[in-house]
Amino acid sequence: MNALFFVPPVELNRRKLPVDRVYGCNYGYDYKPPIHFLQLATVARDWLGWNVRLVDCPAEGIDLAAFEALAEGIDVAVSQSVYLSAEEDLLAMRAVRARNPGLRAVFFGTAPTWKPAEFLDDEHTYVLLGEPELTLRELDESWRQGLDPDAIEGLAWRRGDRLYRTGFRPLLDVSALPMPDRRLLNGKYRANRLDVHPITTLVVSRGCGFRCTFCTPNGVDQMIELEFKRLQPSYKDRPPLRKRTVDQIVAEFETIAALGYKGVEVADNIFTWGKERTREICTRIAPLGLHWICLARANMLHDGPTIRAMADAGCKLVYMGSESFDDGLLDDMQKELKVKDVHRAVTTCRENGVEPEVSVLMGASPKETWRTLFNSWRASRQLGTRFVHFSVALPSPSTEMYDTARREGWFIDGDFFPADNQRDVIVNLPNLSARELRAALKLAYVAQYLSPAGVGKQVRKVSSVADLKHKAKSAVRLFGFLRSAQTADRGIPPGRVTSPQIGADKGLQAEALPA
Repeated sequence: MNALFFVPPVELNRRKLPVDRVYGCNYGYDYKPPIHFLQLATVARDWLGWNVRLVDCPAEGIDLAAFEALAEGIDVAVSQSVYLSAEEDLLAMRAVRARNPGLRAVFFGTAPTWKPAEFLDDEHTYVLLGEPELTLRELDESWRQGLDPDAIEGLAWRRGDRLYRTGFRPLLDVSALPMPDRRLLNGKYRANRLDVHPITTLVVSRGCGFRCTFCTPNGVDQMIELEFKRLQPSYKDRPPLRKRTVDQIVAEFETIAALGYKGVEVADNIFTWGKERTREICTRIAPLGLHWICLARANMLHDGPTIRAMADAGCKLVYMGSESFDDGLLDDMQKELKVKDVHRAVTTCRENGVEPEVSVLMGASPKETWRTLFNSWRASRQLGTRFVHFSVALPSPSTEMYDTARREGWFIDGDFFPADNQRDVIVNLPNLSARELRAALKLAYVAQYLSPAGVGKQVRKVSSVADLKHKAKSAVRLFGFLRSAQTADRGIPPGRVTSPQIGADKGLQAEALPA
């Protein structure tokens, strides 16, 4: 089976920008290696015996004409589609099928899991719902044996004008997954928060263990949560935390170093699960000389020896989702965190050689006001970190906040539609309108990054001419956002991920379980 795994050329995107597919909710100020996509491509090669080619057009500089030519000799094309990329992924799939009408099409990701009907062009198109690896393996078996896919859990497809969707796919043991083979990637990647290159991404767990009402975790966990949520009348229980073994994690870091990478963005929702586990990993990867960054909860960053072990192992920055500097709001969003935990974490990181980054997620609680926003800005600036991650809460369909937003009528157009949470606002909250939230976001960026102190912090960290160019490109995009007037791209109606002119669901009847 010859398979093309593709990220489309930016020409097909509404904004002509590459969409981040690691976290899947923004365009980002740097473009990251699509690690979840790479994981499935490796599974297809190692488990299924497919001859796999992974093409990341934005990172490789491949234009539409060159991309379309790749369809020749392909049996199946696979696309990871997030909300912001749904239209371009669908258009790209149609482009390769126009060149090669006989190939099968497979989609997975947040967008097709939420709205599979919009992707199902014909009876040779399939959507992997939620966690994709085992579903793809069983789909491959059905093709080889000439069987209908009716018994495959976690799958959507069509027959004639009817959509079929099977039940929940039980979650796999992540330690059984093969190590993602980065030799399949041919793109060039940099990261604003790492001063070395080339860089790669790494994910060694799935799930989180906490239940924040607003949270959109990394891309693979979002699609799993969408399916997990369908099992419950109200969304309370979250998918379980699953981790790869320490030996597997160390082996992956070693392989990354052997391939010549200099930096790693660890994209797990939380990397610091347990002090002893974290220290063992760090002790064993320290000789590799890699620079890396990760995410962690503030209340997991209070142990000095653990942070020192991270620093000695090459950890340069840790991002903590502080979200707000108001304890009342943190309680309301079920963050299970206090402001004092953030202050202690920032101090502990600095004292032990790791740069801290905090966040302000505006509107994550309906109790947010201008007073609480100004308090969070002031508190975050007083911490003096080089980076503060500003964004507005995006009640995406995988969250508990989505259900509340629909019930309370917060969505500006009645439902979710694709938006960039670093630039766009799609809700009117009880105390703050969408226009006010977007103005607040712009004010926060200007104060943090365009003040003399903010500019100085970034300039002092420039490590090379190439790094300067990368940071300048990010600055240009920031200025573009500050000049823009719209609150979000209205080309896609609410409750959809594609426009009716592009989506495949015209005339498709309501979903049904197979007979």
